[in-house]
Amino acid sequence: MEIVTAPYQPAPSLRSRLLVGFAVFAPVTVLALLPIGLGLERYVVRTDDMAPGIPRGAVVLERAVPVGDLRVGDVVTYVPPASSGVEGNVTHRIVSAHGAHLLTQGDANPQIDPWPVPTTGTTVSRVVWSVPKVGFLYLALVRPGAWGGVALVLLAALAFGVAWSSGRQRSRRDPP
Repeated sequence: MEIVTAPYQPAPSLRSRLLVGFAVFAPVTVLALLPIGLGLERYVVRTDDMAPGIPRGAVVLERAVPVGDLRVGDVVTYVPPASSGVEGNVTHRIVSAHGAHLLTQGDANPQIDPWPVPTTGTTVSRVVWSVPKVGFLYLALVRPGAWGGVALVLLAALAFGVAWSSGRQRSRRDPP
C-alpha cells in the first residue's frame, strides 16, 4: 500500500475572505440602505396580482409623488378601505382617474378593483423599480418567528467562524 501525500492547500487569504464577505453582504446592504438614501420606500409583493411584470416575492421600490403627477398606467401602492376585506398594502396599476379617486387593477386580475382609491391625500407611492425574488429573503429576515432569519444568521456566523479559524491556523503554521 502506497501513501500519497496531498499537496499543501494554503488557507484563504484575508483578501479573499474579505472579497467573499463583500460579495455576500454588499447586495443586501445596497437593497437595505440605498433606497433609504434615495428617499424610496420598499415593499414586498405577496401575491401574484401583478404577475408577470411584478411577481410574488419581488421587492418594489417606490417614491411618494404628488397626486397630480399620477397617470393611467402607473403602478401605485396604497391601503385599501377596511370594508374591502384586504389586509395590508395593495400594489396595482391605475386604469382610470376620476377626479377625487383612482380605479386600479392587478395586471393578472380580470376585473377592476371594486373599491375606488381616494386621492384626498397629497401624495401616493408610485413604483419606480422592482427586484424579483429578493422579497423572499427579506421576508425570511423580518417576519416574526421566521426560522429563515435564524438560519441565515447562523449560516453567516458559521461562515465567519470558519474563515476566522482558518486564518488563525494558517498564522500558527507559517514561520515568523
